[in-house]
Amino acid sequence: MKDRIFGGLAVAAVIVTAACNAGGEGNETATETNVQQNQAVGNVAGGGGAKQDHAAIMHARHEHYEEMGRAMKALSGELKAGSPDLAAIQRHAALIAGNGPRIPSWFPEGSGPETGRKTRAKAEIWTDAAGFRASAQRFEQVSAEFARTAQGGDVAAIRAALPALKGSCSNCHERFRGPEND
Repeated sequence: MKDRIFGGLAVAAVIVTAACNAGGEGNETATETNVQQNQAVGNVAGGGGAKQDHAAIMHARHEHYEEMGRAMKALSGELKAGSPDLAAIQRHAALIAGNGPRIPSWFPEGSGPETGRKTRAKAEIWTDAAGFRASAQRFEQVSAEFARTAQGGDVAAIRAALPALKGSCSNCHERFRGPEND
C-alpha cells in the first residue's frame, strides 16, 4: 500500500514537473528533454520502468540538484553584494522552494547504488525511507519559508533566513549523499 501511495505521489510530481517545464522560454529541446526525463521517472515510479529509465531518472535527479546548487550559489552571491538584486533573489528562492516537494519523487525504488551507476545517493535513502522523507519535508518547509521571506523584500530578513536554508540542505547531504569522488 505504502509503495502504491509513494508511486502515485511520484507520478503526480512528474506531471507537475512536466507542466512546469513545458513553458520554457523558446527552448524546445530543453523542454522535450525535461518531458522525456519526467516520463521516465513516471514509468519507474509506476512500476513499469526499464533499466534505461533508471539512467534517465538518475540523470534528471542530478540535473535538478545542479540547478538548485546554482540557485543557492547565486542567492549567496547576491546576499553578499552591496546592492543585492531582489528580483534575482526572489527568483532563485522560488526555484529552490518549488523543487522542495518534488525531491522524494526523484528517488524511486531501484534508482540508487544498486544500479551500478555512479551516484552520490546513499542506500540510506531507501533503507531509512522515513528519515529521508522527514529530512525532505523539513527542507520543503524551510525552503518555502525562505521563499516567503524573500518575497517580503526585506534584505536583512532574507540574509538572516539563509543559514536555516543552508542548514536544511546540509542535513540531507550529510546523511543521504555520498562524497563526490566516490
